[in-house]
Amino acid sequence: MFYYHVPTVLTGRLGDAHSLYHHPDLMAYSPSNIWPADQTWVTFTHFDLHGTKVAGPASLIEALLHDPGLEALRLPWKP
Repeated sequence: MFYYHVPTVLTGRLGDAHSLYHHPDLMAYSPSNIWPADQTWVTFTHFDLHGTKVAGPASLIEALLHDPGLEALRLPWKP
């Protein structure tokens, strides 16, 4: 059984990530991070966060912000 406080790494195709939301061993939690092999972007969802943070290239962020099917906002960033 998986728990949110126990580090667990799964690999697979991005197109199959939706199945993790119905995986019997993940209980009621969603994946915490999705990070592609090329490391060009990353998502972060904490088990009690009301959204998902995405970091990546400006073109990805702009596409997310302008997608009419998503509710997205830009967070303040201080490098």
